[in-house]
Amino acid sequence: MIPSCQARPLFLLALLFAPVGVIAPKALVLLLFIAALWLLARRWRQDQLRRPFHGTAIILAAVMGAWALLSAIWALDAVAALWTFAKLAGLTVATLIVLDGLKDLDAGDSGSLRRALLAAFALAALLLGLESLSGAPLHQWWFDWRGGPGLFQKTALNRSGTLLLLAAWPCALVLAQQGRRAWALAVIAASLAVIMLGVSSTNQLAAAAAVAGAVLAWWTGPWLQRLLAGLLVVGILTAPVLPATLLAPERLSEHFGGKYYSGLHRLYIWHFAATRIADAPVLGWGLDASRRIPGGDTELPGGGKMMSLHPHNASLQIWLELGGVGAVLWALFLAGLWLHAGRLPRRSERAAATGLLLAGLIVAHLSFGIWQTWWLVALAQSGIIFALALRQGRQPENG
Repeated sequence: MIPSCQARPLFLLALLFAPVGVIAPKALVLLLFIAALWLLARRWRQDQLRRPFHGTAIILAAVMGAWALLSAIWALDAVAALWTFAKLAGLTVATLIVLDGLKDLDAGDSGSLRRALLAAFALAALLLGLESLSGAPLHQWWFDWRGGPGLFQKTALNRSGTLLLLAAWPCALVLAQQGRRAWALAVIAASLAVIMLGVSSTNQLAAAAAVAGAVLAWWTGPWLQRLLAGLLVVGILTAPVLPATLLAPERLSEHFGGKYYSGLHRLYIWHFAATRIADAPVLGWGLDASRRIPGGDTELPGGGKMMSLHPHNASLQIWLELGGVGAVLWALFLAGLWLHAGRLPRRSERAAATGLLLAGLIVAHLSFGIWQTWWLVALAQSGIIFALALRQGRQPENG
């Protein structure tokens, strides 16, 4: 069935999120803005413009955005801070417009949207699986064609693996809602298998933890999400303390051999970030200051810099740039997401939400910079796709 006019932008998003994510993750930015502008233009033509801003999460995001903008006053590079804020504001507005578009879906759109989600994931898993098994020839061709510096490495697939993991949970939820639990498990198993073929230990850890969390959420009540919300708040607020104590690099260096130096390097980065946080614990160094932080270009004896671009940890980056004020707002925002997940009425929904949140949070705290546009868009689109999956047709489930 052809989707209705109002469903077509969301159909495009559902159909392309997973394949584009594994082929060219940065192109997700364009995909989000195409869907948002399409929805906005349709509303404009039909004179149905409305304000899609509401809810506690939106208020917290707005306050955090205002604080980020204010931090440009004392930022190390005010122009860079303002540019980063402009990008964050733009993608936030685009995300809200697309989320608001979910309200216009008809019941008859469920079938086409559901099929688009499932077909997209199957294609993405197949593409990434073949690339991983064959040594990533297509990615290498693209790398060589662009004249990429140095030698091609299979780490180029790390982003793709992350996107496949994020795309798996909405698809599993859609199948579980239809009573096809074996197929839902097959989707998660497929994503896990493809990710284990890759070289990203972060993706592998995130996938294993997400599956374990989803299984636990299936057999428990909403108290699990409340517990995880509380633990997350404590973890964020104490994040600057851990690199100087439990995670001190000199304390753990003997556990990292030569091929695991990247893990030790990460500990040094976190330790350095913690020392700089102590210099500006309340206000921070200003938005987008991580790549300009004094001492960040210091070379480590084992290789790498103290901090070249960002701390590879979302909470430490927010502490470093936006201080304790930003960290509190960040903690409240994420706790709100967990509490919302706990209020979902069905255990299949809570399990899928737990898997998605754990996957995204673990990668965000071990890998990419939190202000990287493609990464924020990937997180936003995974949330949109999950919200879309929640609206699809359901069948009664036992328990």
